[in-house]
Amino acid sequence: MLQKEKFNGRVLIFPLLEIEFQNISVNIEKADILVFTSVYAAEKLNIELKNSETPIFAVGQRCDEFLREIGAKETFIFSNVKQLLDSLKDYCNNKRPTIFYLRGDEISFDLKADLSKYNFNCEEYVVYKQKRPIQQRELDNVLARKHLEGIALFSEKSVDSLTKGASENNLNKIFFCFSKKIENRLRSVLDKDIRCKTTQEPLISEMVKMIVKEYARY
Repeated sequence: MLQKEKFNGRVLIFPLLEIEFQNISVNIEKADILVFTSVYAAEKLNIELKNSETPIFAVGQRCDEFLREIGAKETFIFSNVKQLLDSLKDYCNNKRPTIFYLRGDEISFDLKADLSKYNFNCEEYVVYKQKRPIQQRELDNVLARKHLEGIALFSEKSVDSLTKGASENNLNKIFFCFSKKIENRLRSVLDKDIRCKTTQEPLISEMVKMIVKEYARY
């Protein structure tokens, strides 16, 4: 996407997390509503979702793009979990549906707890795990590159992998953060005065615009 926006620089993609899908079977036809807060959970159920008519509530542009690609029939996409929760309450209209919440092993927001407050019957399924396979030397070699000026981070777990796996003297960069929570996590782990640029909305398109704008002067 940066190339499409005529980004005046080079982009290096270096995964800080590895996704491991779990050997778990979920009969989604028993659910009245499916909830995804990560595209990886949706990818795990790729085949089942193609044929399902169950309403899907999901968060994020990547979920939206993936669900469109596989032809999911009834989807509701939101920018954040709070919007999803508010819309779900209105959609259910005092009913008590069975909701399947499909997620990874590490989460920053306990959605099931909030759903339970509103008397929803929520079943939670962990369908993937996040592994941190990166070695410090490998990561430091990348971060020490002469013209590497910025680091884009899309999750709090990536922040943890980065800060635990890299030497601090290689982290004197501009950090581009996908959300305020990511920025806050960075500042709490590194230094409150680090240089951060954070999107107003957690959308990849907004992240791209922010990065392009930062380096437009070059």
